[in-house]
Amino acid sequence: MVPPADRRKVTPDGRLLALSPPWTPAASVAASLLVALVAALVWHTRWPDPADAELMRLQEAARVRGDGIATAIAYAVGPLVVLAGLASAAQAWRVRRWDAVVLALVAAPGTLVTELMLKQVVYRQRPDGGAALLYPSGHVAVATAAAVTAVLVARATLAPPRTIMRIAWLAGWLVVVIAAARLVQTVHYMTDVVGGAAIGLAVTGWVALAITAGCRPGLLMAARSRLPGRRCTSRPGRTNAFRATPRARTDLDDLGSTAAGSTGMPRVPRPSPPRPRRSRRQPGTPST
Repeated sequence: MVPPADRRKVTPDGRLLALSPPWTPAASVAASLLVALVAALVWHTRWPDPADAELMRLQEAARVRGDGIATAIAYAVGPLVVLAGLASAAQAWRVRRWDAVVLALVAAPGTLVTELMLKQVVYRQRPDGGAALLYPSGHVAVATAAAVTAVLVARATLAPPRTIMRIAWLAGWLVVVIAAARLVQTVHYMTDVVGGAAIGLAVTGWVALAITAGCRPGLLMAARSRLPGRRCTSRPGRTNAFRATPRARTDLDDLGSTAAGSTGMPRVPRPSPPRPRRSRRQPGTPST
């Protein structure tokens, strides 16, 4: 039996809710294609395209009044990302969702490494030929990774739907504010910011899919049972989730009687199969 608080976290066949939502593959592929498309447009360039050049005029006008606030926001991105990652990992640790703990600790650093490598490959410079590389925006990339991770971890744990919605709105607005701050500072073009958000979503999505694939062929809910198998998640006192093994599948028939015994209900004994009788040959009787 699945506790009422966990019923919305499992599928009808008793499988634990996966770390990656159903929309993760489509979103990851779309974000990856967007990163590749923008990278092809700005490949080894110094001068902005007409759209970026027109938007840069607006950015320079906004910098006159908002440069101080934008700089403060940019400096706060690092501590905010670290704090969000630790908070997500702590929440996943509290409910023993080890797959979510791994996602919280890997998504943002993996995004940072990926965007640094992509900057060296695309090699988009400023018009003055400075050493700074523009595409993609690292601040926006890691902020997006931390935001998506927070939403996925909240969904995978026992967070209420309203809490998940609030986290999604707050994380989304923080990403928008950070992107606007980088534009006001005139350190990035609009295409750099778009590429940063796309790569943050793509890396986090692919990491979540890889972790989910590593915990299959199934996370089976077994209330208060000790079925053998590799644990991907568990919650002491409530539910345990195991990776199915051949021996575990053969023991699933006993879950009904185990759950009934834990709730005080009488157990129904399973009838043993009849044993085949061996015919005894009398001494002196010829065998057929």
